[in-house]
Amino acid sequence: MMTLPQSLAEKLKLYRAIALALEPVYYKPSLPTGYQPKLIEVFCDQKLALQWADGYITYEITVPESYTPKTIEWAIDGELAWVLVEGETLLNRLENPIQMPDLEGLKGRGG
Repeated sequence: MMTLPQSLAEKLKLYRAIALALEPVYYKPSLPTGYQPKLIEVFCDQKLALQWADGYITYEITVPESYTPKTIEWAIDGELAWVLVEGETLLNRLENPIQMPDLEGLKGRGG
């Protein structure tokens, strides 16, 4: 397994779980143009905040408008695709346009 660049590992000292999840995907290419995710999970401060599965929002939390998470991670089909830590993007595998679902009005199963 490849290790993260030293500068990145240093930034993630306080976020060990993110570093461990980032390591296997850090050198992978961006998702291909038109990729259609089946599962999207958004984590704020390493806690699940939104889950979209097979066309439906299956989980979401409500937070105060003033809430600004220190970390945001997007997992697409079980792999990290985008990571923001303390305002800095550390991973972006969403550079190509993918087939993102319309999250408005899709609340349904299990939500």
